[in-house]
Amino acid sequence: MKTHALYLLLAGMTGLVACGGSTDSGAQTPATPAGDTQPSPDDTAAATPADPPLDHGSPSTTYPAFKPDMGQLANGGGPVLKNPVVVTVTWPNEPNVTTFESFGDQLGPTKYWKEITEEYGVGPTTSGPENHVHMTEAAPASISDTDIENFVRTHVTAKDATAWPTPASGQPIYIMYIPTSTTLMLEGKAACAQGVGGYHDSVNVNGTNVAYAVIPQCHDLQESTLSASHELAEAATDPYPRSSPGFAHFDDDHLAWEFFQQFQSENGDACEFYRDSEMPATSDFPFTVQRQWSNASAAAGHDPCVPAAHATYFNVTPLKTEDVDLDLSALGGNTATTKGYRVAVGDTKKIALGFYSDGPTDAWKIKVLEGGIFGTSQKGKFDMSLDVDQGQNGQIAYLTVTALQKGRIGGGLVTVVSTNASGVSHYMPLMIGTPDAKK
Repeated sequence: MKTHALYLLLAGMTGLVACGGSTDSGAQTPATPAGDTQPSPDDTAAATPADPPLDHGSPSTTYPAFKPDMGQLANGGGPVLKNPVVVTVTWPNEPNVTTFESFGDQLGPTKYWKEITEEYGVGPTTSGPENHVHMTEAAPASISDTDIENFVRTHVTAKDATAWPTPASGQPIYIMYIPTSTTLMLEGKAACAQGVGGYHDSVNVNGTNVAYAVIPQCHDLQESTLSASHELAEAATDPYPRSSPGFAHFDDDHLAWEFFQQFQSENGDACEFYRDSEMPATSDFPFTVQRQWSNASAAAGHDPCVPAAHATYFNVTPLKTEDVDLDLSALGGNTATTKGYRVAVGDTKKIALGFYSDGPTDAWKIKVLEGGIFGTSQKGKFDMSLDVDQGQNGQIAYLTVTALQKGRIGGGLVTVVSTNASGVSHYMPLMIGTPDAKK
């Protein structure tokens, strides 16, 4: 579990507020000096010191001005592939066979692959002609995810010319490019119709787990290589998702990010929904690929999706979070404790948000939404407002939250959206616990 920095930016304000506190009921009232006039009750009330103004910080040239409290992908205890071998599988008359094989052959040594996988313990992929599989039988008109499992198992164990290569490293990723003439069915529905650009899984073959990825060619060639980059990286960092999950979820302190992603939280999933997730071809790697989540980049205050799409990253971070208890039984889980803010039903709390960036940039706008990247299924849990709607590195905004009703899980998600003048947006989800009001 990642340890959070608790920002004590408001420490000291507590003492200032206490200066206007109540007087001991047993205290003596001092005598009024001769000639002085006793103030009226109205005058006394007017003279009572007001609460000090909120500290909104100031622009800073330290980047980032606040340590970002960002989610971190966590390993569920499963292995990663330290020496993955890409085995490219195509069917007869595949017009893009050369592109798909070149993609697998050239991926491993690239800066791109290193940047999206090395910190998770994954080494460079390898491939080559010996890992190119050209199926001889015609592709079926339709193939299901269950059919794929049997298909992989059959060809990995075959004893004849149809046998797929089994690399000496013992860490193959069999990536199958489904022909456009074949409909891939997932749970009874066509993958392309569902907007599924690919998936990865594993199958047990004679007691050994074998990783594979499946890419239906739903759109153009660029979409296929983008999906392939996504699935290959996930297959390397979470090769056996059902039997022994690897990097497949966010850490316990940041369940807000898990809900924000609707529990699609592998390294590719964590970035795919952003508009700038697509990375065009470069001279280093002439294929369209997807940016993917980096724990190291997120923790350092940079863009968590690497390679970074923009010169300067900006966002806000919550300051001084607290423990929040959630009841996940409705989702098939147990109780969980994460970081966020507790706001009992009927109560109101101010939440400090620190603006940060990794370099100089103009002020950007912020707004707050109930729910995550896909909205929320339970609206109206909170009344929310921001005291300022823009800032820059080093400044602070205050989000006022009133809990109107108890969330189904004992809380709910809100998301702060930061958007600059160019329309680029970044997100910070926050978990708000809604314990019962004190009686």
